[in-house]
Amino acid sequence: METSQYLALLGLWIAGIVAPGPDILMILRNASLGSRTAGVLTAVGVMTGNLVWITLSLTGVTVLIGRADELQLLVQVGGALFLGWLGVGGIRAGLAARTAPADAVPDPVPDPFPGTSAADAGEQARHTRTEPVPAGDPVVPGRNPGPARAFTLGLVTNLSNAKAIVFFVALFANVVPADAVWWETVLVFVLLVAVGLAWFTAVAWVGSVERLATSFRRHGAAVELSSGVLFLVLALGLLVSAL
Repeated sequence: METSQYLALLGLWIAGIVAPGPDILMILRNASLGSRTAGVLTAVGVMTGNLVWITLSLTGVTVLIGRADELQLLVQVGGALFLGWLGVGGIRAGLAARTAPADAVPDPVPDPFPGTSAADAGEQARHTRTEPVPAGDPVVPGRNPGPARAFTLGLVTNLSNAKAIVFFVALFANVVPADAVWWETVLVFVLLVAVGLAWFTAVAWVGSVERLATSFRRHGAAVELSSGVLFLVLALGLLVSAL
């Protein structure tokens, strides 16, 4: 591969990952309403999902999926259902936060993503606000997912994006030559993973900056409702595309 091909690949990759979508929305949500640790682990989960897509693309599997209409439809519908589930959970959590008394003690329920394990619940409890809540500051119930759950949410959110199949097929088919030697393939893999992990981790860090995170938590109900609606819109878009 020539230097120009590597630069073109990185340019397309950066343009793809910085575009707002479910991945960035989930990272910002967990980083701002949860904790920096939750945001970073969500970012690692997202990048792990991208790692799966990259591996499938380099081995030609995504091309096969793209040519199998039934399999592609299954992936799209499954992704839409998962995003729709996230949307409904976010709206329910937002409505619950709006109806919570302003001076109530935050409870670890309702989490828009139910199913927190005992270990995750313990981690969540350590990050729950305990200081007095200022008047007019809506209570944000404990929404800090534990390490395993934060990682899983990032991973599944990324894998549920069926449009990734089209993106990666186009990315590798147009830039990476079919006769690339093994070390060039390894270099492509390392470059994409390193750049992606750096970007998503940076998003998590920015989302968890105290001043910004405090503002998000102060308007936690609106944040949850907005993210829930966005997830539902994304899910509807996937369904329409699939059907």
